[in-house]
Amino acid sequence: MTYLKQRSLLFLLVVSLSATAQNQKGDMALSITASPFPTTYSGNHDFGLIAKVGLEFHLSNAVSFQGSFFTSNNVLFKDDSGAKINSYGFVPTFQYYFINKPKFTVFGHLGYGFGFEDLTRNYGDIENSALTVFSVGAGVNYKLNDKLHLQLQLPYFNAQNITINETSSDGVAVFLGFNFKLN
Repeated sequence: MTYLKQRSLLFLLVVSLSATAQNQKGDMALSITASPFPTTYSGNHDFGLIAKVGLEFHLSNAVSFQGSFFTSNNVLFKDDSGAKINSYGFVPTFQYYFINKPKFTVFGHLGYGFGFEDLTRNYGDIENSALTVFSVGAGVNYKLNDKLHLQLQLPYFNAQNITINETSSDGVAVFLGFNFKLN
């Protein structure tokens, strides 16, 4: 084999190995992410947290389905208003991986789900309501080791309280956490 052929073969091998997708059909992952949750109620500012736990299954190298359970508490760190809002729910999403490299992935997602919201005021009055949740956004996974990835998500989400016909939450959030490969 000539020197040029050896170099060409080596170059082709390196390029093909570096293009190997991080995500493969059948892969499963568990993600745990959280986002700050500032709220204003009656002119008072509260500060809490929204947390998500998701189980993702890759239908192909580029497409996955994820079921995410979420919970939020608007007064976890700061309670000035006396109005505590807790929500719980489930949002199934489809994710498409635009970039699928060994060290990092970039994806977009689209989802729609349901949940419940409990609003407790100072005087002990509790309102239980149903929610619909629409989510669309993008995210990045950065590989820390073979099974662990740092995950950043930037979803726009709209949570509608369908019991009282009001918007519970609307806007872009920054979720940061980890993604664990299960297989």
